[in-house]
Amino acid sequence: MLRKKNKHIFRKTILIFLGIVLVFAMYQYIQARREVLYNRENGPESAANILEMGIEESSGIILSEDKKDYYWTHGDSVDYNETPRTSIHGFRFDSDGAGEHHEVFLDGAANLDWGDIARDKSGNLIVADTGDNLVRKNYVLYRFKEPELDQKKVEKNDIDKIIFRFPGGEELNNEAVFYADKSIYILNKEYGKTRIYRLMDKNIHTGSVNTAVYIGEFKFLKGSRMANYMDAATGADISRDEMTMVFNTYKGIYLFKREKKNTNFFDGKVYYHPLKWDSKVNQYEAVAFTKDEKNLILTTEQGNLYKVDVEDFKLLREAKPTEPIKDKVVEVGGDRKGITSKIKHMTHLIRVKIMDMIFR
Repeated sequence: MLRKKNKHIFRKTILIFLGIVLVFAMYQYIQARREVLYNRENGPESAANILEMGIEESSGIILSEDKKDYYWTHGDSVDYNETPRTSIHGFRFDSDGAGEHHEVFLDGAANLDWGDIARDKSGNLIVADTGDNLVRKNYVLYRFKEPELDQKKVEKNDIDKIIFRFPGGEELNNEAVFYADKSIYILNKEYGKTRIYRLMDKNIHTGSVNTAVYIGEFKFLKGSRMANYMDAATGADISRDEMTMVFNTYKGIYLFKREKKNTNFFDGKVYYHPLKWDSKVNQYEAVAFTKDEKNLILTTEQGNLYKVDVEDFKLLREAKPTEPIKDKVVEVGGDRKGITSKIKHMTHLIRVKIMDMIFR
């Protein structure tokens, strides 16, 4: 009799627990669905399309240093049986739309998974081969002088190949880079948050494997928990004075304003702007400031260009106390802690696909 009563209590407890889980899941779904609809209503409209010019799967964008209304972008990697994309593409974008396509081949470069493009203070462009389309131990940054408009190729000898790892040999997916504080910053692509690392110019050696230094972590603030677990950083840029940094995700743009150089951007004021959230139509891959820094330009894998007014951003959080970033020398260990990250990444991808089907 006692055993039968215990079974009844156990079943009742399980049913109550499952009911609580279901209510929580429904609440999260409603919140995420509400955010999807809000973003689709308040996100910017497409201003132009570069796919028509032959620029496929744009994965990075940066403003030219000296060419008016001119931007550089590049394609993502391709399937194994296709010709690798090892060129950057220039194009003009102004009030009349996009045009004047210009392709420049990077001699000797490989494209395992190009994630973003940046520009340093010496007039160099930096193409980041830092994605994780393949299991990899090392990541590569290609640094070279910005090409002229009549230039068709950057010679191999004119390209610095910067090879680096993350602390502990960790395997990370990274699709956002920018240059500030005499350093190349890298943002990793992790669902629900991003971590920031950097390589200081003075510590970079092109003849050996460099180690990126961990700076900090930022958990996404805008949206429900479920919505944020479907989101990841895919592009970044920096203002000329290096005090304002932006990175875009699949559903919004975060803008950080710091008060001093060489401090963690994530400690600064945080602003946000929504983007239309539909990965089949608008898979946002990159962001860049315009010349006057009053607007941001975004690209998508589908070729659409978007323009967002910086004044339209909303404050999410005030600045936090911060300290100057201290120089660190981190040795890469023999271990590789990538398997856990890979499993988590695959789990999130499955979740994204399922939720994308539900929301559509």
